[in-house]
Amino acid sequence: MPFLRRLTATRLVVGTVAMALLIPNSSVLEHRAVVAVFLFALATGRGRQFLWDWLPLTAAAALFVALRQLAAGSPFPHQGRAVAALEATIFGGTTPTAWLQLHVPTGSRALVDGLATWIHASYFFGFVLVGLWVWLRARPHFRTYTATLACTFALGLAGYVALPTEPPWLMARESGFPPAQRIIVETMRGARLTSVVVEAGRAWQSDPDALGDPNPAAAMPSVHTAVTAALGFSMFAISPSAGVAGLLYTAAMGLSLVYLGEHFVLDVLAGVVCAALATWGARRLARPRLVVPRVGTLETMRAG
Repeated sequence: MPFLRRLTATRLVVGTVAMALLIPNSSVLEHRAVVAVFLFALATGRGRQFLWDWLPLTAAAALFVALRQLAAGSPFPHQGRAVAALEATIFGGTTPTAWLQLHVPTGSRALVDGLATWIHASYFFGFVLVGLWVWLRARPHFRTYTATLACTFALGLAGYVALPTEPPWLMARESGFPPAQRIIVETMRGARLTSVVVEAGRAWQSDPDALGDPNPAAAMPSVHTAVTAALGFSMFAISPSAGVAGLLYTAAMGLSLVYLGEHFVLDVLAGVVCAALATWGARRLARPRLVVPRVGTLETMRAG
């Protein structure tokens, strides 16, 4: 069988190591998704091509996670109070988070909470799945896709450093601010992956509601929204119908983040702006430059 002939000893060894990384609790969701794509590429004889194309993307994502922790030490003043106050002023004395959490019908609460939590969690592997779609369908676009996400991560980090901002669930602890629950704490309570993440983060974060996050004051911009919007913009370049689906996904992500108490609306809007800037910058970099020959070169060509 052609499939079995492609499984050389080297591929079997590498595939076994990669499969071991898929054991529950051995890595976070996005790492498992990348390993799963690698296994697919390995089985189809494209393992080397995968490494060449995907290493920059995985390196950008890993660097973002590492630097996000360092951004917690930003010397600039926190903006959570200002953002919460501005949003309450815009929306008539309350925040959309407080309003949404108050007005969801009791009978639908469990369903809405669970759906919003899963949309929130899809961020961790969505960029991998869309990346696989781009890689398989339009590989020449994959380098631009990687550059778009790398720029998005970079802009997000810049926002974390320049404008450290607490999310609604954290600001709600202060008197005078609209109430907000961190709903994913309840929906994910008891989940095995959640307990592992919390335990791993106890060295730098003792707040149980922070879920092991080393930098809970990293709400501006919403990188969840920024990355999701970047996916939608990237999909538009390949298929308008897929792009529409991507932007609907972005809208669902933004609404879920606000409802869950993870972000203010202003954070979400800032995330969309970051994605738009990153997409524009990546496409400009990918655009081939027109080389204008020198006058002397033109004369030489004519003489020839």
